[in-house]
Amino acid sequence: MTPRLRILVLAAGLLFFFTHLHNLPRTLEDLDSVNFALGVEHFDVGSHRPHPPGYPVYIALAKASTAVVHALTPSADRDRTAAAGLAALGLLAGTAAVWIFTEFWIAVGLPPVAAFFAAILAIVTPLFWFTAARPLSDSPSLVLAVAVQTLFLQGWRLKRAPAAPFPRRWIWAALASGFLIGMRSQTMWMTGPLLIWAAADLTMARRVRDALALVGAAAFGALLWAVPLVVLSGGLQRYLSLLSFQGAADFYGVEMLATRPSFRLLRTAMYRTFIWPWVWPPLGQIMILLALAGIVRLAGASRRALATILVSFSPYLVFHLLYQESVTLRYALPMVVPVAGLATAAISMARVRYAAVVAAVLAAASLWIVQPPLQSYAREGSGLFRAFQDMVRAVPASPEPPVLRMHHQVWWGVQRELDWYRPSWDMGPQPHPGEREWLSIVDLWRSGSTRPVWFLADVTRTDLAVFDPRSRTLRGRYGLPIEARPLMPTPRLEDVNWWEIDRPGWMLGNGWSITPELAGMTSVDRAGPAQRGADAYLLRSQAPQTIMIGGRYLSPPGNPAAVVSAELEGQVLSEWRVGADPGWFVQWIDLPQGISAGAGPYAHLVVRVRSDDQSRPSPLIGLEQFDAAPSSGTIAAFADGWQEPEGDPRTGRLWRWTSDRSVLSVRSGPGDLTLTLTGESPLKYFDHAPEVVVRAGDREIGRFSPSVDFSEHLLIPADALTSSGGRLVIATNLTFVPAERGTSPDRRRLGLKLYETRLSR
Repeated sequence: MTPRLRILVLAAGLLFFFTHLHNLPRTLEDLDSVNFALGVEHFDVGSHRPHPPGYPVYIALAKASTAVVHALTPSADRDRTAAAGLAALGLLAGTAAVWIFTEFWIAVGLPPVAAFFAAILAIVTPLFWFTAARPLSDSPSLVLAVAVQTLFLQGWRLKRAPAAPFPRRWIWAALASGFLIGMRSQTMWMTGPLLIWAAADLTMARRVRDALALVGAAAFGALLWAVPLVVLSGGLQRYLSLLSFQGAADFYGVEMLATRPSFRLLRTAMYRTFIWPWVWPPLGQIMILLALAGIVRLAGASRRALATILVSFSPYLVFHLLYQESVTLRYALPMVVPVAGLATAAISMARVRYAAVVAAVLAAASLWIVQPPLQSYAREGSGLFRAFQDMVRAVPASPEPPVLRMHHQVWWGVQRELDWYRPSWDMGPQPHPGEREWLSIVDLWRSGSTRPVWFLADVTRTDLAVFDPRSRTLRGRYGLPIEARPLMPTPRLEDVNWWEIDRPGWMLGNGWSITPELAGMTSVDRAGPAQRGADAYLLRSQAPQTIMIGGRYLSPPGNPAAVVSAELEGQVLSEWRVGADPGWFVQWIDLPQGISAGAGPYAHLVVRVRSDDQSRPSPLIGLEQFDAAPSSGTIAAFADGWQEPEGDPRTGRLWRWTSDRSVLSVRSGPGDLTLTLTGESPLKYFDHAPEVVVRAGDREIGRFSPSVDFSEHLLIPADALTSSGGRLVIATNLTFVPAERGTSPDRRRLGLKLYETRLSR
């Protein structure tokens, strides 16, 4: 390098260092990062601290970096120290990468200035720039692997000189290649091929002793970490058993070409590997086109350089495509180096001045794309970890120790987080009866517990509707920063809600269709009210109570009517008949004496369905509504004019459609109420805004004309509600029938799509 180039390399390295120094993560995140952090605190491969193969070299370096971080920031909490301690290795590696990558491309054969451009384009690639800030081994292991490759290539240059002796750099490169496997096992696919090439070259030159020395150095480098690792793991047999178990787990449920070969998956993996690292597809496509042009240029001008690149990176590419899950984008990190170098080979066909301009534009575009995600990631961290941090901080303020429960999708993703926080909060065992996780909470409160439940919910799930909404409080919603998601795609669940549920006034068991998800479970379990009866549990109280049960007749016309009954601890409270016309029902049940004392804190209510024609099977009834409250409280029911509940299974968002005239039936104690209507913009379905009128009897309560997503709050005077007999009418002058607009078979008349319809004091 010339002195001027060294200054440029130093300046670029310092820019990387200070940019990332201010953007170190505040939390751990990926499962591997938790395993690494646990390994830094106490190394035990058998307990996945970290997971096999163990990464002893990385853990040793991370212990040192974490100690330095702790010494520099003694007031930082355990999470921040662990995350920053691991990410510090990526910070140092990225800083050194400017020099190492430049030396690599000089060794390949690019002119020094072009080599610098290649290094810069690789480092500012959004995937590299972002991953270097994560508490993972990917970035430091890549940079060190390229450093080893550089030593091999520099050794070749020395060996080509006349009467050149055996290049000692090869010994150091071989030693480092073996040692580096203890940093990250995948590095052997980058350093191993060059080691084999060098050994084969020596063998063909009849320098067998030198070739054996090279292989021996690599073996010695591997033994430096392998022997202590095996000893600490309890012996060779136990270590191999751990390694075999981890290998089988890595293949289980993972979409990879080795186990599911198909052209579709190959095409998908190639796109993820070569386009996703640039986040913005047009930028990725430009880089790939330039890289292809670079291949053509080197094929004609420098085949040895092209062969060197292929030997250095194509084995890893084959391994990655066959045996790694391509949706985990960081696995594609090594491929940004050859793409950047080959693109530079194409750019450098122009004059240096023009090549510099093109490289600067590409680099600026990459930084413009990646810097906002990096800052968001550093500021917010992992959603799951933020949820646990908030819960751990809130535990001391809870009157009773909370019980932690979660959906099984969440549980599978947070087991290591549970281990990480166990020293500060032992969250206890996690019973998960399949996808009916709420049943364990029902059993908990039925047994007499009064402890609150903190529930980490998959945002797409809606089963917590089985608990009295008055007892549920959304304490937080957590997820990856939106900006960071393209650079952290993962099959792991990342979006959760933290719900606090106090002992509820009522809760439901099997048999209900309160949400589409619960309706599906009831159907799959064959647990509907006509089959086993639908279970509800009411907290015992001597205060007068009101119960509301609503549902829909789902059997085709021509079937017999249904007789629905509600039984409280074996005593029939009410019985009513439901037919295909009007097809819906709302039943109010008053308990003026409250719910008498008995065994357990909750009384058991069962809703059953039978046919009013004993010679025919019971018709299908969906129980879509339930509520119970003291008679002085407020209960609202969807009466005539409302469609069945619907939801988006990808987001968990629920809604109901109105028709042109939809009625809320309300029971309430004294006092005015507020009606909240939150809905989607009607302009998605109509060419102009509708006029929406809310009335209580003949009295107009409110009028509005929504043209965007809306949330209206309307005051309902108590006297108006009383004079209307507790009926609120929501009317809209615009409706449509989906079947009349296309191929949909839906013949319902739809008006407003409402996400929330709520009455409150």
